[in-house]
Amino acid sequence: MKNFTAMALCILLCVGALAQDSIEIRNVEIDSSSPEGSVLTSAGIAEEAEERIEILEGFLGEFPESTYLGYVLHQLQGLYTQTQQWDKAAEKGVLLLQYVPEDLEVRHNQNQALLNSQQWPGLLDGLRMTKPLADKEAATPEPEDPTEDEEMLHASAVDYANGVIQYTEWAVSVGISQSPPAEQVKFMDLLQELYPESQYATGLDDKYVVAYQQAGDIPAMVGAMERALANNPGNEQYLYFLAEYALSQQDHDNANARSEELVTLMEEKAAPEGTAPEDWEASKKRYTALAQYVMGTSDFQKGSWRNSRRHLLQTVEVIRAEGGERYGILSYMLGFCYVKLDIAGDNIAQATRWMGEAARVPNPMQAQAAQTLEAIRAVQ
Repeated sequence: MKNFTAMALCILLCVGALAQDSIEIRNVEIDSSSPEGSVLTSAGIAEEAEERIEILEGFLGEFPESTYLGYVLHQLQGLYTQTQQWDKAAEKGVLLLQYVPEDLEVRHNQNQALLNSQQWPGLLDGLRMTKPLADKEAATPEPEDPTEDEEMLHASAVDYANGVIQYTEWAVSVGISQSPPAEQVKFMDLLQELYPESQYATGLDDKYVVAYQQAGDIPAMVGAMERALANNPGNEQYLYFLAEYALSQQDHDNANARSEELVTLMEEKAAPEGTAPEDWEASKKRYTALAQYVMGTSDFQKGSWRNSRRHLLQTVEVIRAEGGERYGILSYMLGFCYVKLDIAGDNIAQATRWMGEAARVPNPMQAQAAQTLEAIRAVQ
């Protein structure tokens, strides 16, 4: 590893000195009588790719200041790509691009190596730099009065550039689907930057939400949900999450606004294609109840007992059937509301009933419900 680092540093230093000159990496005249040329000639006549690789790697170590370095690195990039040694192809591509940063073929080969070796940050940068080069090449006008050969070369170059443009778009989509969540977001941003009308942009709003969720970035996920709803207001799952999230942040106005949107949506939204009518009715009842639960909880936190009770009573059927912790919390809040609204003792029976449920069902308020239940019974 130390030897490779020293060699890479030496190569990069040499490249820095040559960067201002035009570097030829393909059609190089090789003096086979020189020590360097002799090695390159041996590599050229070697029949097996691995044999050529061994000779050329040896050349880098033996002649670190050679004027043939660009040519050798290009040969090695091609050989490692041919043999699908992607990590090594990418390693050589980094060095080669110091010579020819705007060489479309080198850029494209490097992107293939980075994608296949799953080097996502490098691929992200590589694709961003490749697209303008390919666009420029694809838009190159045909020479005036071209010869037949010139016409064919131009057509071939344009076709190649268009192929790179298509590959680059596809590679961005691979980054979206296969990279870690935080990188997926960057690839989605890149897709919108480079290919705003891309075929791979379908469902991108939802993909942002999932990526942020998987990355554990809840505030960013909330922002993505809000943007998704702006484009498609009919997502009940997002509306409910945003209502609950606003409630968790003590943002009562937003919690109520999102909950009211959800109630209205469930009144108006038709069953999604392929959903059985009975299943859709059950889903509508559930989301309506959950919206009422959020509004009831919000009013409970604000001490608006009558409004809280009104909302919470509309959730009982669904949440009781669901059972679990939420039913216990609902029971406690209803019992508490009945206690607070008791004027002449006419709510004591309901307060006792609901506090009894809250004391029975495991939930965070269970112990407090049991104490309150004892207090109610003591004054009866």
